[in-house]
Amino acid sequence: METCQLQNWGGELGLNAVGVAPAIDEVRRVFPWARSVVCAAISYLPPEEEPPSLSHSSHTRYETPRGLVARFARGADYHSVLREKLARLAARLLSRQPRARLEVCVDTAPIPERKLAVLAGIAWRGYNSNVFVDGCGSWVSLGEIVTDLDLPVGTPLEIDRCSDCARCLRHCPTGAITAPYTVDRTRCLSWLTQSRKPIPVHIRPKLGIRIYGCDTCQEVCPQNAAVKPITPEFADRRFPGAYPELIPLVEMTQRDFEQLVKPSAIGWIGLARLKRNAQIALENLKRGCDGPSHGCV
Repeated sequence: METCQLQNWGGELGLNAVGVAPAIDEVRRVFPWARSVVCAAISYLPPEEEPPSLSHSSHTRYETPRGLVARFARGADYHSVLREKLARLAARLLSRQPRARLEVCVDTAPIPERKLAVLAGIAWRGYNSNVFVDGCGSWVSLGEIVTDLDLPVGTPLEIDRCSDCARCLRHCPTGAITAPYTVDRTRCLSWLTQSRKPIPVHIRPKLGIRIYGCDTCQEVCPQNAAVKPITPEFADRRFPGAYPELIPLVEMTQRDFEQLVKPSAIGWIGLARLKRNAQIALENLKRGCDGPSHGCV
């Protein structure tokens, strides 16, 4: 099986990059039978959503209090989109190699997917610890097919396009990017909005109106400046969108959550965490939050 065949199939299925990495130790600890890892990337970038109309009395306040959701969670759940495409790619592999053992992984196994993407030659590392894919920037989700097939592996992309920039280090709201390629997740706003652990009081103002995720380090990156949405599945507007109303989230019942939120890209965090984040956003608005994409001033 040639890598170019996998890449052709991936392109036909809507994957933006496909390559093969070796089954490194971290993979074999989870899958002892593994010999290769097919790595894939898909751009989750949605079309830019215009902020709701502002009140007549203020240029920085919405008529209804609203939060902010990071781009990877504004529409279709990338887990479902990517898993479906990888399952179809796995089926094509099996059509050629019916005795092969395959395991599709989309955030379902403790394997180092960013490291594997670099080893497969489909991505390079950025200072913000994200990986970048040509044509997609860092707006990508990664998935894998672990297999016992001996597939030809790619050439690792050892590229440094950050050393003359480092904007992400300077602009991170909490200084969570402590050094190139190093993120202190206890200060990362994206991680904190998803964590079960309480959000420290001194960090809460930095969240601004964010209720899920944080895009700052990607927004300031010049490598992302010209990237456009390219994946049709993420073009449809769905709940929560970019700017969901906060008060309905704070007052939401479990029944409403099950019907409206659970099927969405943010549903997995549960009602308690969603309410916590929305309440912090409301408190920050009262303190004077300057615009939809910033912390409090």
